[in-house]
Amino acid sequence: MDQKSLNYTDQTYWEGYYQASSEDAKVIHTVVGKYDQFWDLAYSSAAFPPKTFLEIGAFPGRYLAYLASKYKLKATGLDFNSDTDKFFRTVQTLTVKDAEYVQEDFFNYLPNTKFDWVFSNGFIEHFENYQQVLDQHANWCSPGGVIVVFIPNKRYLREWYGNLLDHANQKAHNLKCMNLETFQQFASRHALKVIRLQYMGGFGYKVHAPLKLWQKPVYVVVRKLSIWLQPWLLRHPSKWWSGSIVAILQKPLDGK
Repeated sequence: MDQKSLNYTDQTYWEGYYQASSEDAKVIHTVVGKYDQFWDLAYSSAAFPPKTFLEIGAFPGRYLAYLASKYKLKATGLDFNSDTDKFFRTVQTLTVKDAEYVQEDFFNYLPNTKFDWVFSNGFIEHFENYQQVLDQHANWCSPGGVIVVFIPNKRYLREWYGNLLDHANQKAHNLKCMNLETFQQFASRHALKVIRLQYMGGFGYKVHAPLKLWQKPVYVVVRKLSIWLQPWLLRHPSKWWSGSIVAILQKPLDGK
């Protein structure tokens, strides 16, 4: 199978996407630390305290750095982005000294070990064959280990908004995977225990390209409304407006 034909994005897209991302420790703690409830749940849900960690699509390293520092994990980042200097600057910001960066295409990666914690954030939705991508998460996870996957939710209200104001970014994502059933099927295929599976977050009003004149008033109204409703939206996650899906799954101890 020609994997490249199944990708919604390419290396050039990602090399530019995170070029200006912050390497500041306070920014990393703000961006990643707001999910501490999920990190703590994942860590405690493994059959043993995780020691090794793999982030799939790890660049620029913010999540890997934060989690490796917080839980004292030996971390490996897998990504085809060539800016290794930026990755290690980000990681060293949180004094993570023994992280490994594997610059490799996901479909060519053949690890010589399994990992106690396998994580990806905003990765599977860039492939047509997303279930095959998820299967590799399970294949690379140690028996008794934990798998955590975050993906955006760009369906329902966000699909209408994205097509109107953020069309190019919308087209870089496979919306077919953006539902809870995707992860229920994944769990069933590998006999994974579902620890947490839910929509989360407020409405994703931010866009990724300059707005045209006629789009600006729409953006201003949606932004103000989203910020005003944010406390209520966070308390009432829904497929209709929540910006993300989180899945936390445990691999059985007798899993291969």
